Amino acid sequence: MKNVLAAFLTFIAILLVIVEPGHSFNFDDGATQLLPCTTYNIGTSGDTPSTECCNGARTLQSSTPTTDDKREACEFLKAVASSIPLIKEDKASSLFKKCGVNVPYSFSKDGNCET
Repeated sequence: MKNVLAAFLTFIAILLVIVEPGHSFNFDDGATQLLPCTTYNIGTSGDTPSTECCNGARTLQSSTPTTDDKREACEFLKAVASSIPLIKEDKASSLFKKCGVNVPYSFSKDGNCET
């Protein structure tokens, strides 16, 4: 439980640092949508993301209709993935696929945001 709390607080701190006003993709909304995925991404909730997590992933997908939005969402996910020390890269990078969400980016510190 201590690790989950630490990961959650790290996630919130990162969001406060990387939020950039004026962009069409809203970093605060992205954080809110994917917050339920924290326990899955750090490996404390089993092999399947929660319903709330997948709902957030679907909302994120629908909130990124343009190429620029998708790139910004990708950069956001990349920054978050790079900054959470407890993140399980294999779980995070498979999140969207496990939720049945088709997006051109992944929750990965090594994601390619130019596609």
